[in-house]
Amino acid sequence: MSAKKYNHILLVEDDEDLRAQMASIMEDEGYRVERAVNGRAALDYLLNLKREDYPGCIVLDLMMPVMTGGEFLKTVLGQHADTLGRIPVIVATAKGSPKEELAGLPSHVARIRKPMDIDEFLSVISESCGPPA
Repeated sequence: MSAKKYNHILLVEDDEDLRAQMASIMEDEGYRVERAVNGRAALDYLLNLKREDYPGCIVLDLMMPVMTGGEFLKTVLGQHADTLGRIPVIVATAKGSPKEELAGLPSHVARIRKPMDIDEFLSVISESCGPPA
């Protein structure tokens, strides 16, 4: 992956206020953030990109309408394993989320709890997505 891609993050979050806050935090650090309101919108966005334009990583909520984060991951890691499935994913889950929600996640998927500590959030972003450009 080229350094250019590392500064591009796809944020998939259905809560409008939280999506704006998370994007603002990442943008303030120098990342370019694309936004999607659910897994279906994220998948549609990704399927319309050329491989060289894929984001450096995806920050993904699990509990969303239309297509949940779990359904999104299952689709990406199944049907698109050789392309979209190679994009690092960070799952952001609310405290108190059902344990089975997290139990089914692949071990290589990073996790962060919401509400999140900003420093911890940025650390996980940097580890998974690389530094901003």
